[in-house]
Amino acid sequence: MQVHCEAGETVFRSGTPTHSAFYVESGAVRLVRYGRAGEEVVLHDARAGEFFAEASLDSARYHCDAVASEASELLQFPATALRQLLDTDRDFARQWVGLLARQLRAVRTRVERLSLKSASERVRHFLVSEGRGPRCEVKVQGTFKDLARSLGLTHEALYRTLATLEREGVIERDGMVLRFAG
Repeated sequence: MQVHCEAGETVFRSGTPTHSAFYVESGAVRLVRYGRAGEEVVLHDARAGEFFAEASLDSARYHCDAVASEASELLQFPATALRQLLDTDRDFARQWVGLLARQLRAVRTRVERLSLKSASERVRHFLVSEGRGPRCEVKVQGTFKDLARSLGLTHEALYRTLATLEREGVIERDGMVLRFAG
């Protein structure tokens, strides 16, 4: 089933019964929990071409909130149908395991990046791990504020770091594209 969400609209809330997994056709959905002081803790930013809520398929309840961070078109897959496919269709199950393995590798890369101490190291790691081609080019998805959040930085720290790396000739910026200077 296709679902349209406006920016800021909640797809599901933590603690509600698990009913579906979702695929982002366009837009973005942020999976969040909230800290003791009410601060938002982003678990994942699901973008076009990604599934979300798949981690809740074996759980009775969702473990976080899902909120559209921009207008989004989603495909909704009933959890019972996905579970049945996993039980009965070996090829589908193998593809699903491959998808989950890729997502797990991406999460491990993000954890590795967040363990780095300096903003400069995190930006360099981001380019090396996410970039394409000989200069590790990345088209930033979303905004630079979104990138700062995913790097575990304030947007001010990210902007200062990018300016310094650019001034030192380490990176180049072209709109929403970052790459190592060549």
